[in-house]
Amino acid sequence: MKKIGCLMLAFILFVPTLLFQSQAEAASSTVVNPSVTYTYAAMTRHIQSLAQKYPDLIQYKSIGKTKYGRDIWAVGLGHGQATVFINGSHHAREWMTTTINMYMLEQYAIAYTANRPFEGYNTRQILDRTTIWFVPMVNPDGVTLQQQGTSAFPASVRQALVKMNGGSTNFKRWKANAQGIDPNRQYDAYWSTIEDNIPYPFWKNHKGTTAVQTAENQATTSFTYDIDPEIAVSYHSAGRILYWNFHTLPQNLSRDKRLANIFTTFTGYRQVRPNNNPSGGGYTDWFITTFGRPAFTPEIGIKTGETNLPLSAFNEEWRRNKKIGLWVAQEGYSLWLKKNPNTPASPTTPTPPPSNPSRRSLNVTLDGVNVKKEIPAFIQNKVTYISYKPLLTPYGFAFFWDQANQTITATSSASGTATFTLNQKAAEINGVSSTLQGTPINLDGTVYVPTSLISQLTGIAVNINDKGDTLTLTSPDTAAPSPATEITTENSNPSPTPTPESVPNQPTVAPDPDVGES
Repeated sequence: MKKIGCLMLAFILFVPTLLFQSQAEAASSTVVNPSVTYTYAAMTRHIQSLAQKYPDLIQYKSIGKTKYGRDIWAVGLGHGQATVFINGSHHAREWMTTTINMYMLEQYAIAYTANRPFEGYNTRQILDRTTIWFVPMVNPDGVTLQQQGTSAFPASVRQALVKMNGGSTNFKRWKANAQGIDPNRQYDAYWSTIEDNIPYPFWKNHKGTTAVQTAENQATTSFTYDIDPEIAVSYHSAGRILYWNFHTLPQNLSRDKRLANIFTTFTGYRQVRPNNNPSGGGYTDWFITTFGRPAFTPEIGIKTGETNLPLSAFNEEWRRNKKIGLWVAQEGYSLWLKKNPNTPASPTTPTPPPSNPSRRSLNVTLDGVNVKKEIPAFIQNKVTYISYKPLLTPYGFAFFWDQANQTITATSSASGTATFTLNQKAAEINGVSSTLQGTPINLDGTVYVPTSLISQLTGIAVNINDKGDTLTLTSPDTAAPSPATEITTENSNPSPTPTPESVPNQPTVAPDPDVGES
């Protein structure tokens, strides 16, 4: 009996880890660890964990795939119609900029959820009015090559990669993507006149044979048009310098100079004079000349040679940059409001319904496991509601939020697609129009849907016990939650999970006195 009891206890402790990916990360105070080499696999895993932890604040999607099948992830933080854009790791060895992106994303989400200010900024007000979009790693192939070498790539291309690296098997200096093209010399901004071009695929400074030819640049360019940001920030390293002007129109100079001065005040980064940045092809070069809006390229850290910044550099660079995202979002909202003057300045999150004394909380079990804390549910006006996002995520669903229409789309390649709108009963489930038992509602930032939507979409059986205090969910065999705690990113699953990466020790590289790599 004692042995059976131990086995039952082990089962109870083990099953929740199968249902909720990255449980250990979600249970800790933070998910992103800036004290380790930040890999593509870690970033992918953390994006999914943060979306689970903050289900109605964070959204994510793949905006494209690299030559070698890695997703280029975009992560949205906030609820507002106004948008700003922050990205990192255009250059492979500059992966600490990905760490900055991801740590910023999480710290703002923590402050928003706690409804507390962050460095003097009203986090909730800013993120209710604005959505900050991040592409933390524009160049995941290049980052992986720089960190792991050729072992992370097909055997058939390893010799070519070494050749592009000047014959060296040490890839710590690598800047380009895995095709030997520099993604920050690829944008269509004075591309034809780029200086110091290497005319063939190489570990740095090859601009390619035509503008915007790489998957990385095509994805980032298209995504920028999609989100239409008011301000863009493209993080690079190193030198603690700030680029802010590229053929900026005279009527925009005072506006952008004011913002650049504030950026410098926060970070201490020295501004680069416009005539010292003549080349072109960079992301912010393209954004400024295409949209006529402010854009900044901060170069974090002090260069330690032709390699990545040391891990010890993070704390100081975070201290300098920790308020940049919220400040940019606040400034972006002001610019957006000038173009949309009739939009109320109040937060744009859906208004929760008034308190209802008939609302009754429920215990929730999923396949015999108590999940009330992770998947809350209640009964209101004889309709059973459940928090949809933490329930559907382990079943492989990805989620997309249409702020303008207050519409959510949940989609899975295995289970199908549902589209529903807050405060409306009309929905579409697997291509068929449906009338829900009740309207999806937002309560304190968490969206709840009638359980009928869940059962129609996934086939999960839904039952209330005789006492009316417990909601029992039973998965069909064909739709059981994936037990994987690591996901593969080399397939078409919209919510893949990466496999762990092992990062080799970094060899010593001779120091290089140059700074500034934009």
